[in-house]
Amino acid sequence: MSDSALSVAALYAAEQDRLRRRLIGRGLSAQQAADAVQELFLRLLRTPRSDIRDASAYLSRAADTIAIDHWRREQRAKLLFEAEPPDALMIADPRPTAETGLVERDRFLKLEAALSSLPPRCREVLLLHKFEELSYAEIAQRLGISRNTVMVHLANAMNQLRRRMREKNPPGAN
Repeated sequence: MSDSALSVAALYAAEQDRLRRRLIGRGLSAQQAADAVQELFLRLLRTPRSDIRDASAYLSRAADTIAIDHWRREQRAKLLFEAEPPDALMIADPRPTAETGLVERDRFLKLEAALSSLPPRCREVLLLHKFEELSYAEIAQRLGISRNTVMVHLANAMNQLRRRMREKNPPGAN
Protein backbone atom coordinates (compact mmCIF):
# COMPACT_ATOMS: atom_id res chain seq x y z
CA MET A 1 0.00 0.00 0.00
CA SER A 2 1.29 3.50 -0.80
CA ASP A 3 1.84 6.15 1.86
CA SER A 4 -1.17 8.01 0.49
CA ALA A 5 -3.41 4.94 0.79
CA LEU A 6 -2.10 4.24 4.30
CA SER A 7 -2.80 7.79 5.42
CA VAL A 8 -6.33 7.62 3.93
CA ALA A 9 -6.91 4.28 5.70
CA ALA A 10 -5.76 5.82 8.99
CA LEU A 11 -7.96 8.88 8.37
CA TYR A 12 -10.90 6.55 7.58
CA ALA A 13 -10.43 4.72 10.89
CA ALA A 14 -10.25 8.03 12.77
CA GLU A 15 -13.05 9.94 10.99
CA GLN A 16 -15.67 7.47 9.75
CA ASP A 17 -17.78 7.35 12.93
CA ARG A 18 -17.81 11.15 13.27
CA LEU A 19 -18.78 11.63 9.60
CA ARG A 20 -21.47 8.93 9.76
CA ARG A 21 -23.03 10.57 12.86
CA ARG A 22 -22.81 13.98 11.16
CA LEU A 23 -24.70 12.67 8.11
CA ILE A 24 -27.32 10.89 10.22
CA GLY A 25 -27.79 14.14 12.13
CA ARG A 26 -28.47 15.87 8.82
CA GLY A 27 -31.24 13.47 7.83
CA LEU A 28 -29.64 10.49 6.13
CA SER A 29 -30.49 6.96 7.21
CA ALA A 30 -27.75 4.84 8.81
CA GLN A 31 -27.27 2.92 5.54
CA GLN A 32 -27.22 6.11 3.44
CA ALA A 33 -24.71 7.65 5.84
CA ALA A 34 -22.43 4.58 5.68
CA ASP A 35 -22.55 4.65 1.86
CA ALA A 36 -21.90 8.40 1.84
CA VAL A 37 -18.85 8.03 4.11
CA GLN A 38 -17.35 5.51 1.70
CA GLU A 39 -18.07 7.85 -1.21
CA LEU A 40 -16.37 10.69 0.71
CA PHE A 41 -13.18 8.69 1.11
CA LEU A 42 -13.24 7.66 -2.57
CA ARG A 43 -13.48 11.36 -3.46
CA LEU A 44 -10.58 12.05 -1.11
CA LEU A 45 -8.45 9.42 -2.88
CA ARG A 46 -9.28 10.95 -6.29
CA THR A 47 -8.57 14.53 -5.22
CA PRO A 48 -4.97 15.74 -5.66
CA ARG A 49 -3.26 16.12 -2.27
CA SER A 50 -2.21 19.66 -3.18
CA ASP A 51 -5.90 20.70 -3.24
CA ILE A 52 -6.51 19.55 0.35
CA ARG A 53 -4.94 21.47 3.26
CA ASP A 54 -6.97 19.90 6.08
CA ALA A 55 -8.41 16.45 5.27
CA SER A 56 -10.79 16.48 8.25
CA ALA A 57 -12.27 19.85 7.23
CA TYR A 58 -12.47 18.70 3.59
CA LEU A 59 -14.40 15.60 4.64
CA SER A 60 -16.76 17.62 6.86
CA ARG A 61 -17.57 20.07 4.05
CA ALA A 62 -18.03 17.21 1.58
CA ALA A 63 -20.34 15.43 4.07
CA ASP A 64 -22.42 18.60 4.41
CA THR A 65 -22.64 18.85 0.61
CA ILE A 66 -23.83 15.24 0.38
CA ALA A 67 -26.46 15.90 3.08
CA ILE A 68 -27.69 19.00 1.21
CA ASP A 69 -27.84 17.09 -2.09
CA HIS A 70 -29.78 14.31 -0.37
CA TRP A 71 -32.22 16.85 1.12
CA ARG A 72 -32.72 18.50 -2.31
CA ARG A 73 -33.45 15.15 -3.96
CA GLU A 74 -36.01 14.36 -1.26
CA GLN A 75 -37.66 17.76 -1.72
CA ARG A 76 -37.87 17.31 -5.50
CA ALA A 77 -39.35 13.84 -5.07
CA LYS A 78 -41.82 15.18 -2.51
CA LEU A 79 -42.87 18.04 -4.82
CA LEU A 80 -43.30 15.66 -7.74
CA PHE A 81 -45.44 13.33 -5.66
CA GLU A 82 -47.53 16.17 -4.22
CA ALA A 83 -47.99 17.74 -7.68
CA GLU A 84 -49.51 14.48 -8.88
CA PRO A 85 -52.89 14.00 -7.18
CA PRO A 86 -53.26 10.48 -5.76
CA ASP A 87 -56.22 9.78 -8.06
CA ALA A 88 -54.01 10.39 -11.08
CA LEU A 89 -51.62 7.72 -9.87
CA MET A 90 -54.35 5.10 -9.90
CA ILE A 91 -54.72 3.08 -13.05
CA ALA A 92 -58.20 3.45 -14.48
CA ASP A 93 -60.22 0.31 -14.98
CA PRO A 94 -60.82 0.06 -18.73
CA ARG A 95 -64.18 -1.62 -18.19
CA PRO A 96 -67.16 0.73 -18.24
CA THR A 97 -69.08 1.26 -15.03
CA ALA A 98 -72.57 -0.20 -14.75
CA GLU A 99 -74.02 3.28 -15.21
CA THR A 100 -71.91 3.93 -18.32
CA GLY A 101 -72.95 0.56 -19.70
CA LEU A 102 -76.64 1.39 -19.21
CA VAL A 103 -76.25 4.82 -20.80
CA GLU A 104 -74.43 3.33 -23.80
CA ARG A 105 -77.03 0.58 -24.14
CA ASP A 106 -79.80 3.20 -24.04
CA ARG A 107 -78.04 5.24 -26.73
CA PHE A 108 -77.60 2.14 -28.87
CA LEU A 109 -81.29 1.25 -28.57
CA LYS A 110 -82.26 4.83 -29.48
CA LEU A 111 -79.96 4.73 -32.51
CA GLU A 112 -81.32 1.35 -33.57
CA ALA A 113 -84.90 2.63 -33.29
CA ALA A 114 -83.99 5.84 -35.14
CA LEU A 115 -82.32 3.87 -37.95
CA SER A 116 -85.31 1.56 -38.32
CA SER A 117 -87.63 4.57 -38.58
CA LEU A 118 -85.75 5.97 -41.61
CA PRO A 119 -87.20 5.52 -45.09
CA PRO A 120 -85.56 2.44 -46.68
CA ARG A 121 -83.54 4.33 -49.33
CA CYS A 122 -82.23 6.90 -46.79
CA ARG A 123 -81.24 4.09 -44.42
CA GLU A 124 -79.49 2.19 -47.21
CA VAL A 125 -77.51 5.27 -48.36
CA LEU A 126 -76.53 6.10 -44.77
CA LEU A 127 -75.35 2.56 -44.01
CA LEU A 128 -73.34 2.35 -47.23
CA HIS A 129 -71.66 5.68 -46.55
CA LYS A 130 -71.06 5.49 -42.78
CA PHE A 131 -70.50 1.77 -42.21
CA GLU A 132 -69.19 0.48 -45.54
CA GLU A 133 -67.36 3.78 -46.11
CA LEU A 134 -68.37 4.07 -49.76
CA SER A 135 -68.05 7.40 -51.55
CA TYR A 136 -71.08 9.22 -52.98
CA ALA A 137 -70.07 8.11 -56.49
CA GLU A 138 -69.75 4.45 -55.41
CA ILE A 139 -73.15 4.54 -53.70
CA ALA A 140 -74.73 6.19 -56.75
CA GLN A 141 -73.29 3.52 -59.03
CA ARG A 142 -74.33 0.65 -56.73
CA LEU A 143 -77.92 1.92 -56.34
CA GLY A 144 -78.31 3.24 -59.87
CA ILE A 145 -79.09 6.80 -58.76
CA SER A 146 -77.35 10.14 -59.26
CA ARG A 147 -74.64 11.46 -56.97
CA ASN A 148 -76.90 14.42 -56.04
CA THR A 149 -79.69 12.03 -55.05
CA VAL A 150 -77.22 10.18 -52.80
CA MET A 151 -76.34 13.51 -51.13
CA VAL A 152 -80.03 14.37 -50.62
CA HIS A 153 -80.81 10.93 -49.10
CA LEU A 154 -77.77 11.16 -46.82
CA ALA A 155 -78.66 14.69 -45.66
CA ASN A 156 -82.26 13.62 -44.96
CA ALA A 157 -81.09 10.53 -43.06
CA MET A 158 -78.65 12.51 -40.91
CA ASN A 159 -81.25 15.19 -40.10
CA GLN A 160 -83.84 12.60 -39.11
CA LEU A 161 -81.30 10.69 -36.98
CA ARG A 162 -80.26 13.85 -35.15
CA ARG A 163 -83.87 14.74 -34.47
CA ARG A 164 -84.71 11.22 -33.24
CA MET A 165 -81.62 11.00 -31.02
CA ARG A 166 -82.61 14.26 -29.31
CA GLU A 167 -86.09 12.93 -28.52
CA LYS A 168 -86.56 11.27 -25.14
CA ASN A 169 -88.48 8.29 -26.51
CA PRO A 170 -88.01 7.77 -30.26
CA PRO A 171 -90.69 5.88 -32.17
CA GLY A 172 -90.33 2.14 -31.69
CA ALA A 173 -88.81 2.50 -28.19
CA ASN A 174 -90.75 1.65 -25.01
